[in-house]
Amino acid sequence: MALLQVEPVEQRPCITLSEWAVFKVPSNGARFPWTRHLAGWSSETRRGRVCSPLATLDPAAGTCVTMSGRVYLLFGAPGLCGDGTRALEQWMRLHHLTELRDVTAEVFLAIQDAQATARRVH
Repeated sequence: MALLQVEPVEQRPCITLSEWAVFKVPSNGARFPWTRHLAGWSSETRRGRVCSPLATLDPAAGTCVTMSGRVYLLFGAPGLCGDGTRALEQWMRLHHLTELRDVTAEVFLAIQDAQATARRVH
């Protein structure tokens, strides 16, 4: 799988990710705060994808916004597919990263909690 040129945010402002995961990496060096990223299967491009650093997470909506302003909708339960895994591996090699912390479980729990609270309120 070759890495593809990512289209500008203006051209594709929203991406739906299924079979997704959330991870942290020391993208600015181990002494600096680690950045969170998503990896998964993009419904729009039908390919594995890794996003730029996350700026915000809205657990109630199941969405994340990247530092570049792109919105990611997390669809369904987490769990990387083959293409998502390959995209993540290539992305890590491209950025010379060897460390990764999987934070998918804590993000998924936050989403489940927020959505359960929303259902109780309505």
